[in-house]
Amino acid sequence: MKKILIADDEKSFLLSLRDGMSTHSDKFQILTAENGREAVAVLRSQPIDLLVTDLKMPEMNGFELLAWTSRHQPQLAVIVMSAFGTPEIETRLAKMDTLQFLEKPLDIQMLEEAIFNGLNAGGKSFIRGITLATFLQLMKVEKKNCTLKTSKSERTAYLYVRRGELIDAQLGDQAGLEAALEVVGWDDAEIEMDGICRRQEDAIQLPMEHLLIEAFKRKDEAAELEKSGFVDVDERVSGFLDGLSKEETPVEIPESVAHKQLEAVLARLVPVQEYAIFDEKGAPVSKNPGKCSLDGIDPAVFDYLLASLAVDLNFGVYSFVTFNSASRNRYLLFQNQQYCVLAKLKPGTQSQLVMKEVERQSQC
Repeated sequence: MKKILIADDEKSFLLSLRDGMSTHSDKFQILTAENGREAVAVLRSQPIDLLVTDLKMPEMNGFELLAWTSRHQPQLAVIVMSAFGTPEIETRLAKMDTLQFLEKPLDIQMLEEAIFNGLNAGGKSFIRGITLATFLQLMKVEKKNCTLKTSKSERTAYLYVRRGELIDAQLGDQAGLEAALEVVGWDDAEIEMDGICRRQEDAIQLPMEHLLIEAFKRKDEAAELEKSGFVDVDERVSGFLDGLSKEETPVEIPESVAHKQLEAVLARLVPVQEYAIFDEKGAPVSKNPGKCSLDGIDPAVFDYLLASLAVDLNFGVYSFVTFNSASRNRYLLFQNQQYCVLAKLKPGTQSQLVMKEVERQSQC
């Protein structure tokens, strides 16, 4: 017989559920817990087929319980109940296809339908367990503060959530938005939860909804690239970016008035760490003050590579291209009038925003 565990701190609610579900006693058995700690004790003591949990509970809340099941019983089917959900949140979670979300107050018929969906889930309508992205959505619903430690394939990341928004992330040497975009799309990640947000500064400055959309957009693009059989651009470009620089060879840069405006624009952009400007023949005409690792690179190499990509993938003429090197640096290549520009960007920088600012300031 199937076993269902319902965790909720309202005793009267648990009793009414037990009574209401008694008509299905020949199909499944109802077990109850008044907080997450009791629920964990039940889950450790016997096999459970479906977990139904509230989010707000004493001693160990629903988020901590979900984090525990993510680590120890990731295949457990889950139904989440909350009195603070909205139709928008419910719709969004439903589209994510990772768990069932029920808004309180709920009636017996609604719960019955959710339970049978969960127990009979074997196909596309219901995925067992809870993903990191869904967990973050629930944090948004409840406006939680926490630090999440998440692990996948021997990689460990930390996500810092304040009032339901992801404000910072750390993945090895990566931090901020770039780390967050990679981590939140992880599948089958283990989640540990600390009830305190251990970062104060908002290094991401992006609403949770937009962050998740961008993360899954990148994930879908990577999947399409892999499906096409084309090798990641990074593998074909890294050698150029990290190996072609001639740092020990001084480069003569001719003076010219024509490129001064573009140089001034690039120098003002905070996200641009380094830049080099080349003329039509590929000769460097300007670079950032101080050390520059870009001025010894021949932009013609990129023209050849991009021409090959245009044939392989049926691309048109490019306006700008972003490369992520093997050392996780991000580079932006674009044309501006008769010049070619190669810029090294700060981690997490969105190339589109840099290009818009270059175009705007160049017209001033």
